[in-house]
Amino acid sequence: MKALAAGVALGLAAAAAVALAPAPAGPTGPCVSEAGRAVAGATELPVGRGLWSLWAGYPPAAGETVTVLWRAEDAAVRPFSVSGRDASGRTLAVEYGPSPVLPQLAGGGLPWRRAGREWGSRLLFPAAGCYLVSARLGERRGGLAVWVEGRR
Repeated sequence: MKALAAGVALGLAAAAAVALAPAPAGPTGPCVSEAGRAVAGATELPVGRGLWSLWAGYPPAAGETVTVLWRAEDAAVRPFSVSGRDASGRTLAVEYGPSPVLPQLAGGGLPWRRAGREWGSRLLFPAAGCYLVSARLGERRGGLAVWVEGRR
């Protein structure tokens, strides 16, 4: 009976250690990457009030370019900027954009139902880890933590 009790106690201690294990560190603390909402093979992530992102590959992989569409309510203002960094100071590369998407090409053919103007970009994360991605369009700002997987 003592062996059973010791085994249960050991199992509970191990479960507690796993539950209390810290999340990967990011620029401002633990990286809590959102699960997002599936949209026809892509993943929508909220960025800020009235600002959304749609990731063609999520989570992104280090060293691979990912296409990200952005939607902002009532926003035809320019410029739109995107930046990001990890805890080590590595920055993501904005290979393209963000640039306005023509209305007839909106959503890249995906049924993405969000109000506002759409912008397209291509991002490259240099290494795996947690990145804080920031977006700014006029006075509208937002950000999200993105966990980047190792190279595939």
